[in-house]
Amino acid sequence: MSLYLVYLLVIFALFGTSASYFLRFLYFYWVKRRIEIKFIWYAGGCALLVVIISVIGRWFFIE
Repeated sequence: MSLYLVYLLVIFALFGTSASYFLRFLYFYWVKRRIEIKFIWYAGGCALLVVIISVIGRWFFIE
């Protein structure tokens, strides 16, 4: 398995994790009528990691 494929797999996994945390936040907000801010922080952290890894990958794989 190439390093580029692992790179894409990690980005895909982080997108999925971020979406999962966002959906958990929406579930708690709409169904349980509670606001759990920690899920937004986790989703934002995953999104930030996607951006950082994308920039690093752009430097190493595109050029």
